[in-house]
Amino acid sequence: MGERVNPPVEIDPTGLRARPGYHDVVDFLRREIALGRLRPGDRLPAERKLAAQLGVARETLRQALKVLEAGGQLRILRGAAGGPVVQQAEPDAASLHTELVARGGDIIGFTEFRGVVEGAAARMAAERRSDAVVERLEAAQEELAAAVTKAESRLADSAFHLTIAEAADNPMLAHAIDDARVRVFDSVDLMPFEFIKESSYLAHQRILEAIRARDPEAASEAMRAHIATTKLEFERIIDAPGAD
Repeated sequence: MGERVNPPVEIDPTGLRARPGYHDVVDFLRREIALGRLRPGDRLPAERKLAAQLGVARETLRQALKVLEAGGQLRILRGAAGGPVVQQAEPDAASLHTELVARGGDIIGFTEFRGVVEGAAARMAAERRSDAVVERLEAAQEELAAAVTKAESRLADSAFHLTIAEAADNPMLAHAIDDARVRVFDSVDLMPFEFIKESSYLAHQRILEAIRARDPEAASEAMRAHIATTKLEFERIIDAPGAD
């Protein structure tokens, strides 16, 4: 039985600059995949429609799709019901580790920045949240609890954090969170799966309870503590014997 392919998804081009080149489209789609807005099995719209949604020429789009196919983020299905389909690219642990050690200062800096902006977002989400936001956070927690792979846990983690960013109702803050998460997300794959799942689930639950209770201070503190734990784990990996 073949891998499930979902119906074509709608692409929100927010964040893609005006008059983008093919490399901009590559970066944009990679970002959407990394953040979990595009998930494995999602089928992108037909070429003409997707080019129109992104505001690019069809040839520009074709170039971008070829790059993403070569990189393993997309596979192209042939035939009338075909098209580009998102797939889960398997990260190379050795390459990720080398990059993390080489860029350790940057990764730690971005993680500290995440603590600041996501702490603020959690505070604002607790003040402004709707019942629907709480339901989405609960659903993300259920996904995380059911995750059996790092890829599944990444998607659930993104759903949780991006829901909070959206609930803060501040586009500039949401963009900053997107950017910081994308810059460190691949490196998280170096952490043990059990650590990612268990520590994230417990931390998310504390954040969720504070947001549900409309307690801004507790929500912000819980989020900052969660990301501080991530920072400590990055530091452990960077400083491990043989890391350099």
